[in-house]
Amino acid sequence: MARVLLINPSMDVAAGFGEYHTLMEPMPCVGLAYLAATSRAAGHEVRVIDNFADNLPPEQLVAAARAFDPQVIGLGVLTPSARATEDLGRRFKAALPEARVVLGNLHASLFADEMLRDGACDVVVHGEGERVFPTLIAALGQGADLATVPHVSFRRDGETVTTGRGEQIQDLDDLPRPAWDLFPWKKYTFLPFVTVAKPCLSIMGTRGCPFRCKFCALGYMGSHVRVRTPENIAAEVEWLVRDFGIRHVGFVDPIFPLSKKHGIETCRAIRARRLPDNWWWTSETRVDVIDEEMCREMKAARCRRILFGVESGVDELLANVGKNFKIEHVRRAVTVARAAGLEIAAFFMLALPGETAAMTRRTIDFACSLDIDFAKFGVTIPLPGSQYYEDLVNSGRIKPGDWDKFTTFNPDPDTLPYIPEGLTGEELQRLHRKATWRFYMRPKMIFRHLFVLRTIGLRRLFDGAVILLRQFFQGRL
Repeated sequence: MARVLLINPSMDVAAGFGEYHTLMEPMPCVGLAYLAATSRAAGHEVRVIDNFADNLPPEQLVAAARAFDPQVIGLGVLTPSARATEDLGRRFKAALPEARVVLGNLHASLFADEMLRDGACDVVVHGEGERVFPTLIAALGQGADLATVPHVSFRRDGETVTTGRGEQIQDLDDLPRPAWDLFPWKKYTFLPFVTVAKPCLSIMGTRGCPFRCKFCALGYMGSHVRVRTPENIAAEVEWLVRDFGIRHVGFVDPIFPLSKKHGIETCRAIRARRLPDNWWWTSETRVDVIDEEMCREMKAARCRRILFGVESGVDELLANVGKNFKIEHVRRAVTVARAAGLEIAAFFMLALPGETAAMTRRTIDFACSLDIDFAKFGVTIPLPGSQYYEDLVNSGRIKPGDWDKFTTFNPDPDTLPYIPEGLTGEELQRLHRKATWRFYMRPKMIFRHLFVLRTIGLRRLFDGAVILLRQFFQGRL
């Protein structure tokens, strides 16, 4: 048995979200919770530090690790916090030379050679790690040749050795339930436009995505979709609601439901559990995969809010990024979701490839024309692993490395990795702020959020209003 320390590194909230950082709170990390569960099931002693929730400085993190004295330290790498995570890995290697530092997640897979060469870790795990990571722990404990472990990278004789580029687990029902008992789960919430109640935790119903949006990095791991059975999903929902007292279950799937048949069967399986009426669930889906019947079934199964990835109000831009639907599909989806009694949030991406300032204004106008409750306006970032990123790198328009700039929430014209030729940085920053102001500061939206929805805490509501008013009086809108 090995002592295993798993760490969710702190996002640099202030830098990543700029003046909106006061609206951010810790969010559940279901991937790490699965990793903790499979490691514990393999017989290892597992401890978790969620530093997004605890926000310990590096020195205290190292001290906590030293007190536990782990043989293996695992960290997930997200692109915006990659440099900070690499630095943390080097600190652990220096302070605990007997421990082995392991990095995972898509960013680590893409840049494994660089991270290993720079001494940020000893091993990188590729792909879905629930089976690979326990196998790696056993191999490290036995002093076995790491070349026998599938889907990892490591250094040998000054070279990077890679044994595979990632496993995709086929039967998701076989996975143990996430080890939420090891996490500070009572601290968690979701983004302001997602959260409907507390406490809240995440659930994963599917993996993989059959669509090929050019700005999305999910396709790097392949398009093979795997789904949990409706009964298996419903059983975990019941476990979260009854055993943990969760009032908001958030599906983390990029698209859920992905098909009408699976979605309806899952909704009916949840209803059959006869759970109390003090909880809700939310999910994100595409506007072209739902209809009236699906929305009614979701509402009956206690779905409260549906999230749509709308991205743009310009058909030309939607086609350019491979969305394969038009704004007429958006209007139809909003209509049927509203008719079913669902709350609606929509995601919009500004500065898509080929976008001009006039197109951005059309997207803002389109968002304001929809009967939706929430709109999140982000700046399109060329995330590693996406087709958009590859195109820009291959054409020499961006260079990898300045990962702290890769965040959609803080459109600082001096730090954005790339701005389309049809926009200037100053225009983009102004339009991003204008979008939020125009959508939320309309009288009907103020009334709706204060007196109808009432799902954003008063502190968050006040902080958001203060930010918008400050921008207005500083002449930045």
